[in-house]
Amino acid sequence: MATFSQRIERSVLNTGSRGLRLTLALKKLFGRRGLCLFVTSFPKSGSTYLVSALARASGTLNYFLGDDPLNAQDLYLPKLVDSWSMNVTCQQHTRATEPNLALMREFGIRPVVLVRDLGDAIVSLRDHLERESRQTPVISVAEDFFSRPQVAQFDHLIDVAAPWYLDFYAGWQAVTDGSAPLWLTYEKLMADKASALAAILDYYNIETTSETLTAAVGGADGAAGTRRNVGGSGRGADLLNADQRARLRNLGRHYSDLDLGLIGLASD
Repeated sequence: MATFSQRIERSVLNTGSRGLRLTLALKKLFGRRGLCLFVTSFPKSGSTYLVSALARASGTLNYFLGDDPLNAQDLYLPKLVDSWSMNVTCQQHTRATEPNLALMREFGIRPVVLVRDLGDAIVSLRDHLERESRQTPVISVAEDFFSRPQVAQFDHLIDVAAPWYLDFYAGWQAVTDGSAPLWLTYEKLMADKASALAAILDYYNIETTSETLTAAVGGADGAAGTRRNVGGSGRGADLLNADQRARLRNLGRHYSDLDLGLIGLASD
């Protein structure tokens, strides 16, 4: 339940951008700005694991800055206001839209963008839809989706979900101002978890020790909520057929000005 002061602040927010500036002025006057370690990611790219480890390494609270997990593509203003003075680590699938970037600038959020080989992400997305939920921030499927042959399921995800992943990637690649992110891949994260954590903490100017990093990795490795999300690398090459892999590469033609190597679609 919101506190009295939070209810007052939210009533001010209803006046629009002027209300936002007034609310921020109140926050800056009466409270310090807390830490905000913000990870925006491809779905099924190890982000649940990463924020679990980051929260442990930084001593911050794992805190969602959206209004609903199925709407994790956008930031939610009341949550941003509420968490102004909190030390938080957040994981979302936030796209680099101008409204989101404007909020990040206003609230001093510097993002980490976590991506993955696109074929591997598609395979893990199919697993998630089958084992956990048919609804995701990227795509929702009908129950009869799983009555189709697996090759048809992958065809559907390549046609419908893969363009979202590419748009997400292209959007963040285009950001070059103060909101420009620190990039990290699933492959690098899993190859050396402690080094990946150290790089992120350095990005946020947070000092750490090897003992802290080791403990954070061990804690995240043992967390039940993170173990189910680790799918490994190379499954896209194993489970997608040659035509499907070619179709993924063909989608990349729309982004010929970008280096798609980070997501496994490097030019031949």
